[in-house]
Amino acid sequence: MCGTTLPHRWSVGIDLHKETLTACVYCSCCGEIRFQKLACRCRKQIAEFFGSLPRPHVVAIEAVGFYRWLWEMLEPLVDKLVLADAAQARALAGRRIKTDREDAQNVAELLACGRLPVAYAPPSEVQVLRDCSRQRNAFARQRAQVLIRVKSVMNANNRPGPARMGSSGLVRYLETCQQKLPERHSRYLWQCVDQLLLFERQIGQLERELERLLTQPTFGPSAAILNSFPGVGLVTCATVLAEIGDFHRFTYRKAIARYSGLDPRTFDSAGKQRTGHISKRGPSDLRWVLGQAAWTAVRLDPQVKRIWLRICRKAGKKAALIAIARRLLLWMWRAVCSGQSYRPPAIA
Repeated sequence: MCGTTLPHRWSVGIDLHKETLTACVYCSCCGEIRFQKLACRCRKQIAEFFGSLPRPHVVAIEAVGFYRWLWEMLEPLVDKLVLADAAQARALAGRRIKTDREDAQNVAELLACGRLPVAYAPPSEVQVLRDCSRQRNAFARQRAQVLIRVKSVMNANNRPGPARMGSSGLVRYLETCQQKLPERHSRYLWQCVDQLLLFERQIGQLERELERLLTQPTFGPSAAILNSFPGVGLVTCATVLAEIGDFHRFTYRKAIARYSGLDPRTFDSAGKQRTGHISKRGPSDLRWVLGQAAWTAVRLDPQVKRIWLRICRKAGKKAALIAIARRLLLWMWRAVCSGQSYRPPAIA
């Protein structure tokens, strides 16, 4: 018991760095506070420390780019685990000095009084899908860079190149036409073949893994709804589900648009208002696949094409494509939350 009759309520704030972490253990009832600094490489000591914490307790980790290893270690050890928005938590600290102990104490105190800004930490199955989709998309972009190099070599020789750009098409072209190219360029293209074969094999393996993951009960119903949209296939479906996670955590349409970074910047001052480029604050993979899906939807769905053409007349093709990508995400959010498949949008 704490003092007289109030039970202990322990809040633990963690300031995480590459080499070390600083934990602040704080009781909001009696004000008891203590600190512990641990080396990140000493995983056994970290597990022992957090496993021995007095209960009940809540642990908050600052959201940094490498927090996931600690999250997965602590999740089975602590009573409750939350992810703190580091920037907003720091803003709430005011003009306090910035040290590891101060940062950890600030997180613990905000957590204790219920004012801690919380970020989204994906569940383990969503994180596995996210890692797989990001790896696949990274390899796809690297493969595209190799194909750009192939086209550059062909342009340098004023040759059209293979009709189908890929490892098999490039191999057939070189077997029949490499004598028309300088020896050094022929050698460069065979090196590109080696890279394309490797990327295509790895992309194929990852896409089979994505297909398996999407059959899990966590993703199955949502994946079936997303696949009903024009322009949405395996990669788009997997990336959207991996980056969004639970669609129901967004309570209104502007929230999911802001999360994706597809919302336009707004400048409003002195009675004057204008909009700028999109914010690009969210996951880049999500914007990338939505842009690819938007082009396909414009080609496949007549009503989507009419909306695109209408926006084109006012803002141009590029801005219209971004608008279609944003609307496609909003239609997905509405469909998944309502449990209904895709329905063509009404034309205003």
